[in-house]
Amino acid sequence: MTTPGGYSLLDFGDGRRLEQWGRYRLARPDPTARGRVGQASLWGTADAVYEGEKGRGRWVERAKLPEHWPVEFDDLRLAVRLAPYKHTGVFPEQLENWRWVRERGRAAGRELSVLNLFAYTGGASVALATDGHFVTHVDAAKPSIGWAKTNAELNGVAGDRIRWILEDAPKFVAREIRRGKRYDGIILDPPAFGHSPTGKTWRVERDLAPLLEGCRELLSERAAFLVLNGYAQNDTPSSFHRLLRGVLRGRAELKNLHVDARELGLRATDGRELSTGIVARCSFG
Repeated sequence: MTTPGGYSLLDFGDGRRLEQWGRYRLARPDPTARGRVGQASLWGTADAVYEGEKGRGRWVERAKLPEHWPVEFDDLRLAVRLAPYKHTGVFPEQLENWRWVRERGRAAGRELSVLNLFAYTGGASVALATDGHFVTHVDAAKPSIGWAKTNAELNGVAGDRIRWILEDAPKFVAREIRRGKRYDGIILDPPAFGHSPTGKTWRVERDLAPLLEGCRELLSERAAFLVLNGYAQNDTPSSFHRLLRGVLRGRAELKNLHVDARELGLRATDGRELSTGIVARCSFG
């Protein structure tokens, strides 16, 4: 269940989700929402519906919604809006990852320097910065960085806790290696496929392994964690486990590597699970 200002997945099926985002209820497409809907009577209560396919659809408001509004995720408040291509600015299943990296930060007992790649609207960046860690937030889309800055302001994050970088992730990682930089934690949330505003094409099957090898070189000797999310059709927990153990064993000083790879998902109010992707969480020591 959700808190009054929070999120919940009310129902899903027939290729769609019905979700409560704080005060407002939204219906939108999701190709992974297979099977039949569980509570057909609820769908007519949506305040806005995304109609059409990704890239050719639009949001239709049944009630006038604000430009953006805050939604609570634990102690965080994140700005949600009706964004293009059926998005809202938050992937709610990532709350599980935010909790995990914050726990790793507390266990470390010190300020961590964290690199957040493909950082989007900054949920992970804000979560860690709220706990006093320093985050380098990297995204290739200027609107996403602006949205992330709004989220930082909503949570009262001090201005010196997040470094904002507008750049392609592989290019930034290569430059940081040349500079001899090191990070205590790295988060990667790459798409399966995409184009940056500079025209650079990202293909996960081609580009992920080299990027992970670069990230391996950026991990400090006292590294606390690395988190990798995946959305490609062929991603599985076992494939992520093999990939990360193979890459990270290339740094002998990273002791006691533990990789926990699993499906990420959301539980609807009727108890059904909706799979949303794969995550691998790596800890050291």
